[in-house]
Amino acid sequence: EGPNMQDTFQIAGQSYSSRLLVGTGKYKDFTETRAAIDASGAQIVTVAIRRVNIGQDASQPSLLDYLPPKEFTYLPNTAGCYSADDAVRTLRLARELLDGHDLVKLEVLGDQATLFPNMPETLKAAETLVKEGFQVMVYCADDPIQCKMLEEIGCVAVMPLASLDRKSVV
Repeated sequence: EGPNMQDTFQIAGQSYSSRLLVGTGKYKDFTETRAAIDASGAQIVTVAIRRVNIGQDASQPSLLDYLPPKEFTYLPNTAGCYSADDAVRTLRLARELLDGHDLVKLEVLGDQATLFPNMPETLKAAETLVKEGFQVMVYCADDPIQCKMLEEIGCVAVMPLASLDRKSVV
C-alpha cells in the first residue's frame, strides 16, 4: 500500500474514510453536536429516532439543519425500543423522514439497566426490516450462532456487545 492509498471502510456498498460512528444525542444543542462531529472526523452519525428531532416535530429545530444528509450518513437507530414491532415502526418513520434512507441500526433492548439486547425480538425485527429493503446494522448478543443467524437473514453488519459483565446480571 503506497502513501497515497487511503484506508477505507465499506458498509452497505458505501465507502468511508473514517470508521468512527458518533452519536448525536448527548450534546446540549445542535450547534455543539455539529462542532463535536466536525472535530471527530466522523462521516456516519447515529440518531436515536425516539429522542432526536429529524422532522417529527416541525415546531422544534431539526438535526437535519445542522448535519445535512448530503454531508453525513445518517444511521437512524432504535434506542429505547423493547419490542420488534416498536423497532420496525420506528425505522419505518425514520425512512419516511429521511426520504427513503435505508441504512439503519437495529437495537431491541431486553433490560433497561444493562441495555442487553433481546435476541428473539432482534431476530424478528431484523427479518422484517431486511424483507422491507432496509440495510440493517444490528446490535446483538455476542453469541456466534445468533450472529450467524443475523448474517443469514441479510444484515449488512453485526455488532455484538462487548463481553457481558456477569456481576451485573446476577
